[in-house]
Amino acid sequence: MIVDDEQNIRESLMKVLSRENYAVLPAASAKDAISLLGKHAVDLVISDIMMPEMDGLSLLKRIKQSFGDVEVLLITGHATVEMAVEAMREGAHDFIAKPFKRADILARVQRVLEKQGLVRENRQLKTQLKCGVEKIQLIGESPEIRRIRQMIEQIAPMPSTVLINGESGTGKEIIARQLHEKSDRADKPFVAVNCGAIAEQIIESELFGHVKGAFTGAVAEKDGLFKTADGGSLFLDEVGSLSPNMQVKLLRVLEEREVRPVGAIKTFRVDVRILAACNSNLQAAVEAGQFREDLYYRLNVISIFAPPLRERREDIALLAKYFIRQFNVDLMKNVNGLADNASQLLVANPWKGNVRELRNAIEHAMILTTGTEISAEDLPLRYHHPQQNGHVSGITDLKAAVNRFEREHITKILQHCDGDKKTAAEKLGLSLSSLYRKMSELNISDG
Repeated sequence: MIVDDEQNIRESLMKVLSRENYAVLPAASAKDAISLLGKHAVDLVISDIMMPEMDGLSLLKRIKQSFGDVEVLLITGHATVEMAVEAMREGAHDFIAKPFKRADILARVQRVLEKQGLVRENRQLKTQLKCGVEKIQLIGESPEIRRIRQMIEQIAPMPSTVLINGESGTGKEIIARQLHEKSDRADKPFVAVNCGAIAEQIIESELFGHVKGAFTGAVAEKDGLFKTADGGSLFLDEVGSLSPNMQVKLLRVLEEREVRPVGAIKTFRVDVRILAACNSNLQAAVEAGQFREDLYYRLNVISIFAPPLRERREDIALLAKYFIRQFNVDLMKNVNGLADNASQLLVANPWKGNVRELRNAIEHAMILTTGTEISAEDLPLRYHHPQQNGHVSGITDLKAAVNRFEREHITKILQHCDGDKKTAAEKLGLSLSSLYRKMSELNISDG
């Protein structure tokens, strides 16, 4: 919001900020500003000090009393040291003397909004953590992630079983949680189990439960995870690690929708949506006789592929910023983002551990950094030599790294589509004109 009794100043500032895609409200007086603040969500007020009726300092005090989250920048052509000190004491974020330069105004506005956004995000995360309900997010804007989001919207309301394929650390459980949260089962339990982490001797009891005396040590009846998830969703991670015996029993549950606890005579019905995941090629395991074909088809009604991070490098910076916001809360820090040299290292790394490895790298850097942004020096030493990790060396510029990835990815899709640009554009999530523009920018042959 721009508050100034001089129309030419208001219009000049509005023009400067509107060109940078800021939404701007004008106010000719402090009284008008207070009225507008009661009706609109405003992040920043830029106000003149010298105004009739109510001056800028009085407006500042009123804003801090009634609209505490709104930041204030004060401007005046009659600045004094005393006035600036008083303004800052009353809570002004900054004090600008006229005449001001366009670049100076934009830089100050950007700093204020970045700080305010970080404070707001920290507050939201703290609230979520206090409530124990942190919203699970699928971070990224790459074509692959956009396609996954679209699939989630389409299939979440369905009762069908979903098989999520992808390497370890690619976010398969996050996809499963989003499928649950966007379904009509969202208010029921979401239960996750790593089948590969449970010993074969006890996994049947973990999944199906047992009755008292069913085996040595079964001193009391126990509900299994199927019963715990009744009405909701059960996420079976690393489902390919199940033994042949457990594969048979899981298949029976999927076919009959009934569970028999270990040692029990009777079965009971369950209403559970199965979401399964595998970090290996389950179809290859079927062909090798290591996984039941009938169970595979029961699980693979709908399949989603979680791509490795190296195939969606444009998402690395977004993920890093997301983790920075999380660790700002956990570690009580105020880190704003990544330095260019840190971004370059992150983009160049092959990320064999995928998103999980990136999160660990950001946590390491957040603990070590003493500044307001993560620099290359804060990252683990192994990321300082990306060529030793099997990725192309010599990438010293973030834009060059992203361009290289885009060129390779678009070329691969075009080859897969036999040069059909309309089909390739659809697979890339681009309009046909955008694809042609990208091909021109990246010097991709039209032949």
